[in-house]
Amino acid sequence: MSLEAEEFNDMTTDEAQTTNGTVLPAEAMAAQVSRLLATPGLPPRAVATLRRADSAFGLLDALLRSGAPIPGCWRVDSDAENYKARYLTDVYDRLSEALREDGGAPHAFAALRSACQEWKALDAALRAGSPLPEPWQR
Repeated sequence: MSLEAEEFNDMTTDEAQTTNGTVLPAEAMAAQVSRLLATPGLPPRAVATLRRADSAFGLLDALLRSGAPIPGCWRVDSDAENYKARYLTDVYDRLSEALREDGGAPHAFAALRSACQEWKALDAALRAGSPLPEPWQR
């Protein structure tokens, strides 16, 4: 098993239980994204951290797009004003773009800092009762 696969396996098995290969809960993946982006770490580990954060966000994204339950800490208001949904969709888009950046450690470190800022904005807005970004709307 490669180092990346071992890190990803550690990430998923530490954060959520799976049953016969079923999907991981969205709440565990949101918590994992929060932990990975809370502090970007040192530049030499930036590439690996960025990959792990992208993988965790990718799982969260797939779960929420497929209708999985929304994390309990998010007080989503589907009746909120339309401009809030547009704002959160823009934040979601910037976060996705930052997590998918390629390059060496300096570039990955800058992308992690950007992703951290966007995740904090998205998570805080959803905890405060904003609507879901467009890709996750039900």
